[in-house]
Amino acid sequence: MDIIRVLIVDDHQIVRDGIQSILTGEPDIELIGSVGSAQKALSIIKTKNPPDVLIADLSMPDMSGIELTEHITENYPAVRVLILSMFSDEEYIVRAIQAGAKGYLPKQDSTTELLLEAIRVIYKGEDFFSPSISKVVMKSFVNSVKKAKTGDTSKKVQLTGREKEILKLYVEGFTNTEISEKLNLSVYTVKTHKNNIMQKYNFKSTVEMIKFAIKNNIVEW
Repeated sequence: MDIIRVLIVDDHQIVRDGIQSILTGEPDIELIGSVGSAQKALSIIKTKNPPDVLIADLSMPDMSGIELTEHITENYPAVRVLILSMFSDEEYIVRAIQAGAKGYLPKQDSTTELLLEAIRVIYKGEDFFSPSISKVVMKSFVNSVKKAKTGDTSKKVQLTGREKEILKLYVEGFTNTEISEKLNLSVYTVKTHKNNIMQKYNFKSTVEMIKFAIKNNIVEW
């Protein structure tokens, strides 16, 4: 079993303590640090054993979570950043994704289960957004796509009916679990279909898959 090394950076002690209590006792997660500033986080990341996942707030006294994410993405690409923030505005979410964040959760409506799932998913290299954040991301992509007059038709791949059905639900912002319940499939089957879609198009991330699907009218939106 892989052990996921996690580092928390948030300037509020009560938030750090809350996350630490959630992670304590999880057999596949090791908390290697809990700090209140970006500079302290970077000093840990610079060691020989940096974290696999960094949980970061957006608002910090010495450096914003966006700036920290950009720095980590450029210099420590193996460290995956999960943003946990009170901000759920489109601007902040899009900027975080552009900076390289692999996941984004709102503090106000995230559960223990959601946080643990996010850590495990982004550790595997996939993107993870809460349902509410996914809808904001999709709205942003839809608005940007509507401004484009032509789509990228360089990739022409045939999807099965089931793959199109599942892809449409991803575009609408549903999670793996919600899709499995909606289609009466196992989560494993849903993920298998998703992997097939991504392999057919050679997508590198869920966000790339959804953006391309909207831009090229692969599914009805």
